[in-house]
Amino acid sequence: MSLRSLIRSWNEFFFAPRSPTPVCLLRVLYGMLALANFILLRPDWLAWFGTRGIFTLDTMRSFERGTRINLFALLPNDFSIQVLFWAAVIAAVFVTVGFATRASSVALFLCLTSIDERALYAMHSGDTLLRITGFWVMFAPAGAAFSVDRLIRLWKGKEGLEIQPQPPWAQRMIQIQVAIVYLTTFWSKTQGPTWINGTAIYYVYHLDQFQRFPVPWFMQDPVLIKLESWFTLAIEFALGLLIWFKELRYPLLAVGVLLHLSLEYTMNVPLFQWIILSTYVTFIEPADLARAWNWLRARAAARLGPAVTVVYDGESESVLRTVNVLRAVDVLGRLHFVDRRSEVAHAGRKAQRRLTLAAPADALDAIGCLFRPSKGALSAAPAGK
Repeated sequence: MSLRSLIRSWNEFFFAPRSPTPVCLLRVLYGMLALANFILLRPDWLAWFGTRGIFTLDTMRSFERGTRINLFALLPNDFSIQVLFWAAVIAAVFVTVGFATRASSVALFLCLTSIDERALYAMHSGDTLLRITGFWVMFAPAGAAFSVDRLIRLWKGKEGLEIQPQPPWAQRMIQIQVAIVYLTTFWSKTQGPTWINGTAIYYVYHLDQFQRFPVPWFMQDPVLIKLESWFTLAIEFALGLLIWFKELRYPLLAVGVLLHLSLEYTMNVPLFQWIILSTYVTFIEPADLARAWNWLRARAAARLGPAVTVVYDGESESVLRTVNVLRAVDVLGRLHFVDRRSEVAHAGRKAQRRLTLAAPADALDAIGCLFRPSKGALSAAPAGK
């Protein structure tokens, strides 16, 4: 391989525009996980982060010196610390729904980093991964899809219905980070004897302080213990290295899901498994995400009944923008749009499942049909009036 082809491959991998839907879906999951994290922290918020918390700010500074991103250092009392909690919650909600995505993702990253730096000894590796993921989300085109920001842009006519390709470099960095997590975990485990000789899982099963549900007796057979230990090493190595081969990617992701769900069953490490699993969506090809969603939408359509015909005024610019917004939020394909000037609109004038969209305000009727099963005719104004 020549240097020129290597550079070309590098640029294509990091910067060739592609659909941003995987990283946008990750943004939704990231925001939800951050919100869940805050909910879990709420009962002990002041115990960990208050001015007289378990570790005071001065104590943390004495253990961990140097300049750090820590908003708590700017807060003089417990009231302001409570305000920071609700600011973090609002940022997480905004990130989840994709409102002011860039600004809210920066705010959420600052809050998560401050929490980690304020109570370093209460955090686990899942918190670190959540924070690092949030760092890359700040730079990703995370509001390009599945977001309120996109709906606003559609309404203002700043973009069309088709999601525009974007450089995926931030998504690639998240993928690389995940691969590094697995490879370093594999490497650290091979430095001790228990994983090599196959006894490590025995000790994992007997960490009573982390136990969630009892492990079935047959899983504790000595032979199975060895196989489980070696299998864990093998899958972590594969998820760090072989994940880059497309032919192996989805089988490895499936095995990784089973691994982490088994850990979620056996070990009580809050949110860790779900944080690592959320990053898996960055490895899914956008076309495969679209196919999977179309399959789910077809199953939903079979239960919800036929789509509702929405006849719209194609001569009105505001109505056209409204139609684009409705197309974007119609994730289940419940609405069938027809320009009233077309022959189809006149031919279907007697259809029962029919609405007229003559002004943006009429969109409320269409929104009401998005998740409602078809059960007879809808009461709506006749088309063309």
